[in-house]
Amino acid sequence: MKISEFLSDKLYVLLTALVISLLLSLFLLSLHISAAVLVLLMLFYWILPLSFLIVEYTRRKGYYQSILETMKTLDQKYLIADVIRQPHFADGRILYEVIREAGRSMQENVKRYRIAENEYKDYIEMWVHEIKTPLAAAKLIADNNPSEASSSISEEIDHVQRFVEQALFYARSANVENDYIIKEFSLAPIVHNVVRKHSSDFIYRRIRIELDDLEKTVYTDQKWIEFILDQILTNALNYTPSDTGVIRIYTSQQDNQLKLYIADNGVGIDPKDIGRIFRKGFTGSNRLHNEKATGIGLYLCRKLCEKLYLDIEAQSVLHQGTTMIITFPLSNLLLLK
Repeated sequence: MKISEFLSDKLYVLLTALVISLLLSLFLLSLHISAAVLVLLMLFYWILPLSFLIVEYTRRKGYYQSILETMKTLDQKYLIADVIRQPHFADGRILYEVIREAGRSMQENVKRYRIAENEYKDYIEMWVHEIKTPLAAAKLIADNNPSEASSSISEEIDHVQRFVEQALFYARSANVENDYIIKEFSLAPIVHNVVRKHSSDFIYRRIRIELDDLEKTVYTDQKWIEFILDQILTNALNYTPSDTGVIRIYTSQQDNQLKLYIADNGVGIDPKDIGRIFRKGFTGSNRLHNEKATGIGLYLCRKLCEKLYLDIEAQSVLHQGTTMIITFPLSNLLLLK
């Protein structure tokens, strides 16, 4: 609170005191009071309103300044009423009660929202687990009755399963901290698991996969990093040509970081799009196959990488290929988080 703002708010007090002092001065002059005595009386007179204003300004400035400083330190601003003290001046107490009531209402709304969000997440998780059974059964039937039609059906079931898994991870992404456990893992088995899921795509489209220097230790959650790699590899397959396509997965170590590269020789990304690929809902226009993109995959990858203390970036040359880079910090301090 600036003193100029306070004085402008208390202008009526100053004007009233000024008018009274002028009238009092005229009255005293009519009584032939000497100028020296008049000045002394006026000084005593002004002590009262000025002292009142100084005390009021000091109290209000200290209180409102403490509120502003507390607000800066709060992540959840609506909790301000729980941490500030009740003031001793009347208008401040009114403001305090208003803030307190607003905060209480906001906390109730947040609580209801969290309950609804958790119920929705629980429903999605239940639905995903329930839908996996008929999908697995349908795939088994298709695989056990080989034909051109059943092969196409099996491939479409794989796509549905990936979208179902994406829905599950999207539902969990709001509270990743409650669902992951960071441990020490070897990177090679994780990559092999993901590649194995796409083995039919590599074989059917005759795309070569090259794995190099993956026997490295990282600190992460296996389930979440496998999902991230699966999304990236799915994108790489969608943008890599059949017969001549090559996808290479390898690592390099720099200082206290391990970088995992997923590189393809596909169509690449338009330079004007490279900064948007991690945005929710963004879909590229140059994919090679007629698969409908959701624009969720890379958005989820970025979101989950942030939760896992990883960095993800994309490098691409149009018509030459794309390289996705995931950076793992090589510190076991993550085990404490």
